[in-house]
Amino acid sequence: MKLARYVSIVLLVLLAVAVAACAAPATPAPAEPPPAAAEATVAPTEQPAAAPKTEAPAALDVVKWDYPPKFDNVTINLVGDAGHNLRPYEFWKDEFAKAGITINLIEVPFSGVYEKEKTEFIAGTGAFDVVTFYPAYIGDFAGNGYLEPLDDYMAKSPASVWDANSEDVLKPFWELYSKFDGKVYALPVDGDVHMLMYRKDLFENADEQAAFKEKYGKELAPPETWDDWLQIGEFFTRDAGETLAGVTLARPFYGSADFAQRGFSFAWFVDRWAAFGEPYFDKDMVPQVNSPNAVKALQNFVDGLKNAPPDMLGYGYDELRDAFLKGNVAMVVQWTDVPKKGADPTQSDIAGKIGVGRVPGWNIDGTVVHRAMMPVGRVVAVAADSQNKEAAYWVAKHVSYDRSLEDVSTSLTGLDPYRHLHFSHPEAYTMFPTVEEAQAYLDGVAAAMADGYPEIFIPGAAQYEDALDLHVNKALAGQETPQEALDATAAEWDKITDKLGRDNQIELWDKALIAYKALGLTQ
Repeated sequence: MKLARYVSIVLLVLLAVAVAACAAPATPAPAEPPPAAAEATVAPTEQPAAAPKTEAPAALDVVKWDYPPKFDNVTINLVGDAGHNLRPYEFWKDEFAKAGITINLIEVPFSGVYEKEKTEFIAGTGAFDVVTFYPAYIGDFAGNGYLEPLDDYMAKSPASVWDANSEDVLKPFWELYSKFDGKVYALPVDGDVHMLMYRKDLFENADEQAAFKEKYGKELAPPETWDDWLQIGEFFTRDAGETLAGVTLARPFYGSADFAQRGFSFAWFVDRWAAFGEPYFDKDMVPQVNSPNAVKALQNFVDGLKNAPPDMLGYGYDELRDAFLKGNVAMVVQWTDVPKKGADPTQSDIAGKIGVGRVPGWNIDGTVVHRAMMPVGRVVAVAADSQNKEAAYWVAKHVSYDRSLEDVSTSLTGLDPYRHLHFSHPEAYTMFPTVEEAQAYLDGVAAAMADGYPEIFIPGAAQYEDALDLHVNKALAGQETPQEALDATAAEWDKITDKLGRDNQIELWDKALIAYKALGLTQ
């Protein structure tokens, strides 16, 4: 596996250690509502895919685990973002029951995890035993004492019951996503990173290749740069009645699409900006987010709208996935679980037609530099005020390790590989017709990880990212120019820094920059 450079992100543990020195941020103020999406919608496919099956995947039993001493019929209240990523708790409910545990799932919207969990923590309601959250929040949650340290639970005997096998976890997801101030506070369940997906059948079509070469004077290939992204997107955008790969279109077809919905659209901007090697802030916490390169990156994001479905401003994960898998778009940048769903004919109209590759980059001094954002990446933790901490820990450990291969290798969840174990068993990914195709998918994930670029991991991360997302969204909606949007973001970032204590934030960020420079993220 080509994981070496990605695994080196372990150096970012310096950030997690640095966070301990500062008080955690306050809950961000409610954001302005998202801009309204355009009225037009993407025409559905003529034969939509059948509804996917939802029964548990086959138990692979690659990991050898044992049940704990039976708990006394306890109920574990578990909170997480609603949808397919909570399915493992349904998949393995009989195993939890055998351990004397009933799982009560509390589902919240994808973009509402921070607000819901922080509100309950501050109120001291004791509403949760196990919390699922995005690891950029770990400094806030652990630093405020909301989470139970897990080291002692992991060290209990026998290891077959309690050990989460941290050595198997890819270092970034362990050292950065799971730790705070040298202690373990969370266990990973999802290894998120972005990758390119494209319609392999269209790129390999002889008629389309000839037409592209005639129009642009070069060979048709998956986009290497963000300029290529716009050019290829323009080429494949067609009206109803035009021909695509020898077929007359009954509905419009679009060259590209992005996640543009309020909440995480900032990550698709950072995909474009990160390759320039500019950190979020300079050494004095002066925001770099409105640099000329950042404006160029956001302008590229805005320019891509002309090649996208008219309702793209409403595209979150589900809408972007469906636009691609229903055959309406030539290429997308998405999380790495989408090719698994795309290979499943019960969820995809283009099974067998998907190619994967690196997120496009920028040609900088003759070399194309690629970066791929690593947004979200779920972890699970035990709430400090849980009345059933030992049972809560075992639930987290069972999903993070014991059944993790089953959970990431199925197309029924959106969970992505985060353990060496997950990369060493391509035969588990049975949605692909051959082991070789499964291995090609895993190689693509490894390549995406090698380009991995982290979120902000200092206090205030939730607030900084929310402000950026708001103004990226306004630029996409035409309410602000890219320059106006990023100038406004920089001003808001300065206010957040001042509120949290500029001197302390500078100290923490300086330590962070040491790690960033070691990774080649800055010059």
